[in-house]
Amino acid sequence: MSLVLQIAGFLALVYVGIAGFMYWRQESFLFYPTVATHASQNSGHVEDYSFTGAGVTVKGWLVNPLYAKDKLVIYYGGNGEDVFLNVEEFEALQCATLFVAYRGYGPSEGQPGEQGIFADALGIFDDLRGRYPSSEVFLMGRSLGTGVACYVASRRGVAGVILVTPYDSLVAVAQSAYPWLPIGFLLHHRFDSVAYVAKVTAPFLIFYGGEDTVVPPARTKRLLEHIPGEKEVVYIERANHSTIAMFPEYWPALLAFLHKETKATTTAK
Repeated sequence: MSLVLQIAGFLALVYVGIAGFMYWRQESFLFYPTVATHASQNSGHVEDYSFTGAGVTVKGWLVNPLYAKDKLVIYYGGNGEDVFLNVEEFEALQCATLFVAYRGYGPSEGQPGEQGIFADALGIFDDLRGRYPSSEVFLMGRSLGTGVACYVASRRGVAGVILVTPYDSLVAVAQSAYPWLPIGFLLHHRFDSVAYVAKVTAPFLIFYGGEDTVVPPARTKRLLEHIPGEKEVVYIERANHSTIAMFPEYWPALLAFLHKETKATTTAK
């Protein structure tokens, strides 16, 4: 066997080994669970929340619970985000906000994965709708959580959807990061937001930054092309994936979207 063939064979084995490692260990690359560090938060402004579905209990915090009967935001965090750290900022939004740690994150039980996260999200939505039947419900996702928000909005009627640094699909984002791997064949946690937004008739508010290297702007732009209805886009040229909420455009746009005249819509098409 020639040296060239030996080298080619070795490189092929290395490639297959890397691809196999990525497939079998993809959860460790995709999900970065936070550690539970927060004690019970029951008070006038924050209540503990828990939901159990399929034997797994997920936990979180309801901010401004007295507003929940009128206006409620369900927040889906980013990967590795400690959602509890948002509590103080969201107290000023004059609406209730629910922050829940994904399964396997923070105080929640279970192991993270797309199907489990989606099932929990639908169950939580239905639980809150049962508790607050007349409330306007908004969905808000950041980074990884934008895929969860899009999924729930495609299956439930909501007043609006807020996406912060969203992507078209997790497969596309991963393919951008690893162009030399067949990501489409390897990844089974797909978070295909493009497929979900096509079924949503509620209005969208989208934030994204020009210096985002985690979710490149091209991925957000492709998602925008597939949103069929009303959408408001806040593009912040100097913002990156982590700093976007620090810019002065962010909070006024969020507050205005939440408090404009809205009504719940159906999502089936």
